[in-house]
Amino acid sequence: MPTVARPDVLKATYDAVSVLIRTREIPTRLLYAEQTIFRSFPARFLPKPAPGGHASKAKAASALAPFDGATERHNRFSGPSYNVSIPAAGGLYCVLQQQALVNEVIFYGRKAGLPKTMAVGQTIAGAALADKVVVKIVLMGQMLVADLSSHNPGAVHFFRKIEQSPGYLDLLARTQYSSKVSLWDRMVDGDDCSVARGVGLAVANSHLQGLSVQTVRKSGRAADERGDNLVLFGQEGHAVPGLYVDEASYFDSAAGIETFPVAFP
Repeated sequence: MPTVARPDVLKATYDAVSVLIRTREIPTRLLYAEQTIFRSFPARFLPKPAPGGHASKAKAASALAPFDGATERHNRFSGPSYNVSIPAAGGLYCVLQQQALVNEVIFYGRKAGLPKTMAVGQTIAGAALADKVVVKIVLMGQMLVADLSSHNPGAVHFFRKIEQSPGYLDLLARTQYSSKVSLWDRMVDGDDCSVARGVGLAVANSHLQGLSVQTVRKSGRAADERGDNLVLFGQEGHAVPGLYVDEASYFDSAAGIETFPVAFP
């Protein structure tokens, strides 16, 4: 799990990105009303309904609330800043395309011991999703988010502008990284999220509502089939406004994927 190894790098990144946000030099993406996004979490938080039933809308509300903020959960772009001048922020981690979700779930499944614990004939995706629920979330209105996906040509220019901030590369040169390591590689480092957390908190404390970035998890089907993660920022333990859960899907090795509507209670 990534940690903030260098609070000084976090603050320097935060300051540099905040300037670029204020001058409208950060690439953005407009998400439209009725657009769907996806999120997975342990099914114990939203138990599978009986056949013909529905998932509880009241319980599904937990799918819309960040679990971090002031609490450190070792998430890349959200959590505490370790600097009194920078407010913490919670992050709701979703995906814009379902393949990104599958890639992420498989990655963490492997870290948890798959495929050693898989049943005979079970796929890695099936085993990784066996104890998860995947919810389809619908946007009730437009959202403007930062877009640092590799699909956006402005992202490369944005990273270059960060590196050109006075003293920034000199500071990074005094870290564990080689001077040849790109800012993107620093942002997706698996152990140190100092750069990524600085980027995320700068976005969270601006007029932007979230951050879109390509998942670094590889697909077993195609090298370029990755998809984009979406982090929506909000307050720890409180649902991010402007969203509702429409469907909940559960994976069953015998029945396949079972999808249920979400309704009250």
